[in-house]
Amino acid sequence: MRTALVGAVLLGAAALGGGQPPKEKEKEKDPPPITFTKEPDPRFGVRARVKQFPQGAPKEALKSALAALEARDFAYLAAHLLEPKFVDAAVTERARDYLPGAEAQLAQLREFQRANAAKIDPENRVPIDPVAFRALAAQKARDLGFKQFQKDIEQKLTDDPQVLRDFRKLAREGTFADADPAATATHADVKDRTLYFKKIGDRWFLENRQSDEPKP
Repeated sequence: MRTALVGAVLLGAAALGGGQPPKEKEKEKDPPPITFTKEPDPRFGVRARVKQFPQGAPKEALKSALAALEARDFAYLAAHLLEPKFVDAAVTERARDYLPGAEAQLAQLREFQRANAAKIDPENRVPIDPVAFRALAAQKARDLGFKQFQKDIEQKLTDDPQVLRDFRKLAREGTFADADPAATATHADVKDRTLYFKKIGDRWFLENRQSDEPKP
């Protein structure tokens, strides 16, 4: 069974508590933006754009995820806004399906290049060394797995357009409970879609879980 798409982000999650309407005084103000001294490293070939998609607080992370979804920038959402370990596992799972095909395509390309060696620059040739060949095939499969993960997110939005409506309501009127390095976002009118956040370094990410983690 495939790793579920971000439960909190796309599949919905169990609401916390009884869902009483938040009092006006409980609504938090937007925090001041955080200035990053260093751009995060690229992931899956996607450069981080923390000024365009800030993540200095849970609400900022949610608004950035919403902006990426509305712009259909699924690559950025997956690479930099969803919890990295979940994305890595999801991509690895999908990459396994593509690995045999990647190896077959590269082997075929390698034979073509060997038959036309004079026309192919050495640095552009598929490696003959088995270890280097397997590494190249694994990278190609991983790239395809990342693209498939993006397609899965896009398909979920097509199947469940309520996701974006809920995100907008949570970003605009949600109640954020911040217990650094974890946080949640809820809204009395948004049932079964609690959002969970995790802070890694200076940035907040949307997590893939549908309920509170059990206490030790």
